[in-house]
Amino acid sequence: MYHMQGNKARIKHYVVVGNRRYEYVLEPARSYTVLVCEGAGINKRYSNSEIPAVLADLPNIIIKFIERQNGQAQTEALRFRVTPAEKEKIAMDAYNAGFSSISAYLRAKVLGT
Repeated sequence: MYHMQGNKARIKHYVVVGNRRYEYVLEPARSYTVLVCEGAGINKRYSNSEIPAVLADLPNIIIKFIERQNGQAQTEALRFRVTPAEKEKIAMDAYNAGFSSISAYLRAKVLGT
């Protein structure tokens, strides 16, 4: 997605790591580009020639950043099917219990954390 903010161009995109999307923003200039990715803890200026290599390595940077933050990255996915009514009940239970996501709610219920 391409946005103009004042005279600056902003390119928003995302990378998928595990089962989650991590947004990043590129703000290109003549000889450098600012890369902002909260999921990787990056808000830095890179020379334009460095950007392709940094973007190629971004999934690994995100995983390492998460590991440092949480002690261990959540890279594995569990999937199971439910009916629409079951999904709605689970979502409401998660919301009522104060969770920001169904995944966090189910993880806490199953692991007892």
